[in-house]
Amino acid sequence: MLIKRLFLLAAIALTALVTGCAHPISVTSDLAQIKGSSPARINKSVGYFIAPEDRTREVITPGGGGDKVSYVPYRDLEAGMFKAMSEVFTNVTKLDSASDTARLAKDGIQLVISPKLTTNSSSDSLLTWPPTQFSIELTCKVTDKVGAPVTEVKATGTGRAEFSEFKSDHSLSAKRAAQDAMAKLVKALEAAPELRR
Repeated sequence: MLIKRLFLLAAIALTALVTGCAHPISVTSDLAQIKGSSPARINKSVGYFIAPEDRTREVITPGGGGDKVSYVPYRDLEAGMFKAMSEVFTNVTKLDSASDTARLAKDGIQLVISPKLTTNSSSDSLLTWPPTQFSIELTCKVTDKVGAPVTEVKATGTGRAEFSEFKSDHSLSAKRAAQDAMAKLVKALEAAPELRR
């Protein structure tokens, strides 16, 4: 009986070693570093909508050493996206629904932005779990207040961190990718002529 239990424990330990585990990290940006290129913002009121199931969705992607990392990208990046949009437009509002026409009319919302995120990570290390590379693909579908398509704006952020850097911050590559993505989102919004019409 004891031998069977030891064998079972060894099998469980080996499975955990082979499949790795998911370490929590955060995918946040430094809000103070998100800046528009011009003090003259687009004079429009926009609302952004993130579905509740997206806001709470946990994502697991590869780390190093056979391990994985877990994070909640919409929750972590929401403040950065809000800041990026606020650097471009005169007024930004969080929406509970993208199709609540009464609320859109009441708040004078002219454009609705629905962001979609895709993330990935990897590591060159066989011994340490924090990812050395992280990427964020952000696609913002923009509609008018009645739901008609206006444009689609995309931004891709990448971040890299070496072992000597992330010893004190295991989320460093993810944070650098977030910072890069938010800076590029500001530029993409500013450059989209459809948003100024």
